[in-house]
Amino acid sequence: MGRVRYRSYRGYRGYRGCTSTLTLVAAAALVGAAVGCSNSTGSAPGTGSGGPVKSGGTLTFALDEDVTGFNSILEGDNEFVLVEMQDQTLPRVFVVQPNLKPTLDTQFVTSATVTKTNPQTIVYQINPKAVWSDGVPINADDFVYNWHAESGNPAYKDVGGKAFLPIATSGYNQIQSVTGSNGGKTVTVVMSKPYGDWQSLWSQNTPLLPAHIAQTVGFDSGFQNFGPASQVSGGPYMIQSYTKGEDLVEVRNPHYWGPPGNLSKIVYRFILADSQQPPAVQNGEVNLVNPVIASIPFLDTVKSIPNFTVSVQPSLQFQHIDFNESNPYLKLASIRHAIAYGTNRPEMISRIVTPLTTQIGPLQNRIFMPTESSFTDNSNGYGAFDPAKAKQLLQQAGMTMGSDGYFHPNFGPEKGQDFSLSISTTAGVEVRAEIEQLLQANMKAIGIKLNIQNYAANTLFGTIGPKGEFDIIEFAWVISPFKSVIKSVYCSYTDTGDCQNNWDHYANPTVDSLFTQALTSMDPAQAAALYNQIDGQLWTDMVTLPLFQAPDLYGWSSSYANVIPNTSNVGIPWNANQWGAK
Repeated sequence: MGRVRYRSYRGYRGYRGCTSTLTLVAAAALVGAAVGCSNSTGSAPGTGSGGPVKSGGTLTFALDEDVTGFNSILEGDNEFVLVEMQDQTLPRVFVVQPNLKPTLDTQFVTSATVTKTNPQTIVYQINPKAVWSDGVPINADDFVYNWHAESGNPAYKDVGGKAFLPIATSGYNQIQSVTGSNGGKTVTVVMSKPYGDWQSLWSQNTPLLPAHIAQTVGFDSGFQNFGPASQVSGGPYMIQSYTKGEDLVEVRNPHYWGPPGNLSKIVYRFILADSQQPPAVQNGEVNLVNPVIASIPFLDTVKSIPNFTVSVQPSLQFQHIDFNESNPYLKLASIRHAIAYGTNRPEMISRIVTPLTTQIGPLQNRIFMPTESSFTDNSNGYGAFDPAKAKQLLQQAGMTMGSDGYFHPNFGPEKGQDFSLSISTTAGVEVRAEIEQLLQANMKAIGIKLNIQNYAANTLFGTIGPKGEFDIIEFAWVISPFKSVIKSVYCSYTDTGDCQNNWDHYANPTVDSLFTQALTSMDPAQAAALYNQIDGQLWTDMVTLPLFQAPDLYGWSSSYANVIPNTSNVGIPWNANQWGAK
């Protein structure tokens, strides 16, 4: 499968591929106003089962991807499945709840307070008991190191004098200073420019790495292989073992200072073909599933399993296709628009989504989902299905229809030959394969030969995508309620310090300028309007084609309690420390 989260995959899962209602989070308006003082591990709204649980036992969660490494904030490792596995091992200041609102994890940071607005100053009080699993205190040094690694400032270097390669720098590149006091347990952050999404810092998408480990083994390479570095934990659980292609096992962290997790063990089992997950549930090998996007047979099977709870919810995840503008044909906006006009999104939805839910239609926004209050249709008709318009654009771009039904370019490397492009996605995902097949038929109907070349998720998101080795790529972003993190996907790829998730070789200074304005706005309504302007420009340029908001299917054994779906890019293990056997 493949989800990528923004600043992560779901396959940025942040990929699920790079996952309701919410308003854009803004900074506290009043000086000295403390925010989010409840414990993120407490109860929260959402569809789930609660109640008393036993201490001990094991829950096995089926994941549809293996990992490429163990540093979720490193370019190339930003997979949603890794974020899920680290929900309970790496500390985060704020955790987005199932209602998509951020809540302070007071087990880790007892308060986070905006003490000044000019310059914007934030003071964090770290729990005096907070320690890494090797006994080293969690303190200001960790905040400073992670700021340096994610700042994009070339003055800060990884081991060996190499440049840090974070997945994104939004927010961190606006920090002027991070200082510690009170024995390192008080952290004061001064911003060089206002940052409306300040609650995203050291939070949802960018948890803290242990500085004392990273500065020795290296940010870029020290966590790529399983070993002692990746086992150091600052949460209720720690990684006990990892077997490539099989599973990752977490057990209680004996050095955790807060309440221990209910389960003795959480097993993340890699079942890469979604079709194999329901049989694993039936056989008792797996207790929890959340496929990248469920097929009809998947849904029908899990619904028929006795004592198994199934929930389908519109998510912050969306399927899309990206165009690599380094391709001599795809660099032309008219050809990208032709492909969009030739794509029958309503048919895809009727075949794939409608059997699961009738609430979802063609997606007309890349930044806000229809279930978010700031959603606006910015497409201006560009996403409409119009095969005649598609053919007209291809002719205007300098192509002639051949006798075989395919257009022949009058220029470029395919001059006089069939106009051919490749599409890639994650192997083993039935629904993704169906999307490709439908798109392949759509393209044939307008005279484009589309060849399918799929890869394992760690290859697609580890090399193919980041290195731009594709023509068209299909996967899902699991986006964040913090919209600032989206910048790294759509800002100009020439900005290598801040736009690492722009695999499409897209550049537009207007979009860059709008992002700068949005990221420094402290007015949520103004910021939302700017993000919608950005999306409108992305439609005009047809950078990517959003397909549809994904319906997230969650299924779990009814013998477990406190399993509460979370459709944001933190994933369902957001409260795994509360999971337990009834």
